Amino acid sequence: MKKTILFFSLFVSLIFLFSCSKDSLKSPAASFMVFSNPTLNITSVSTQGANSLNVTDVWYYIDEQFQGCYPIDGIVPIVATGSANIKLFGGIRNNGIGATRQPYYFFKPVSFTQSIEAGKTYTYNPVFEYISSAKFPLKENFELSGILFQNAGNPGDSSYVIVTNPSLVYGGTGKSLFLGMNDTKPTANIVTTTAKQMPLSGARIYMELNYKCNQEITVGVIGGTERRDAIVLNATDNWKKIYIDLTTVVNTVPTYSYYNFYISAIKNANVANPAIYIDNVKVVTE
Repeated sequence: MKKTILFFSLFVSLIFLFSCSKDSLKSPAASFMVFSNPTLNITSVSTQGANSLNVTDVWYYIDEQFQGCYPIDGIVPIVATGSANIKLFGGIRNNGIGATRQPYYFFKPVSFTQSIEAGKTYTYNPVFEYISSAKFPLKENFELSGILFQNAGNPGDSSYVIVTNPSLVYGGTGKSLFLGMNDTKPTANIVTTTAKQMPLSGARIYMELNYKCNQEITVGVIGGTERRDAIVLNATDNWKKIYIDLTTVVNTVPTYSYYNFYISAIKNANVANPAIYIDNVKVVTE
C-alpha cells in the first residue's frame, strides 16, 4: 500500500513539474512591422532634382543592433518589447541588379521610436532624404527650356523629342524625352551640353534616372575625347528607376577633371519601332 501511495505521489509530482516546464517554455506573442510606400522628400527640384524613388529594401536596426535586410512590404519581426528605437537605411539594387542590394549612400537613415505591444503588427511609411553633403552637378527633368542634353550631332543619329502625352510621360504628367530610330537613322545619341567637374580618388558618383524602352540603351561618360560605357539597360515595358554606379568608370585611369554624360542606342534589328523614354536624370556625388 505504501508503495502504491509513493508511486501515485511521484506521478502527480512529475505531471506538475512537466506542466510548469511547458508554461515556462511558452514564448510571448510575436510582434511585426511592415515598411511600405517609401517616399523621397527633397528640398526643391532646382537643388536636388525630382523626388522619384526606388527603395526596394530596408536595412533594419533596433536599438542600434542590426536585424537584417528586408524587402519593402515584407513582414519584419520585432525583436524588442516596450519602447524601441528603430533605424532604417534605404536599400537599392546597385545598377539595377538584384544580387547587388545595398544601402544607398546618399540617403539619410530614418529613425523613429515605436512602442511595442506583443501580438501586434505595425505599418510604417518611411520618408527618405538626401544627406546634407550630397552634391548634384546634373539635374534634368525636361520640364523647362534650356535642356542640359543635346543630340551628339552624328549624321546617322535620330533626334530626341520632348513628349507631353500623359500616356507616354513618366508619372502621367509633365514632359519626358523620347528617342526613336529607324532604318534610315539607326542610332541615337544624346550628350550633356557642358562637361561637369567630378570628384576623383574613389569618391562615390551615381546617376539616377527613370526610363522605359523596348530595346537596349547604353549609359556612359566622356572624359576628354574618350567614351566609356557604364551600363547597358535592357528593355522594359514599364517605367523603371535605376541607380547607376559611375564611381569606377569615372575613376578609371586616365582620369579627367570634367566629364560629359551620354545616353545612346543602336537600333535592334528585331525591333521595328524603337521607343526610348527618359526622365528625371540626375548625377549625385560626394
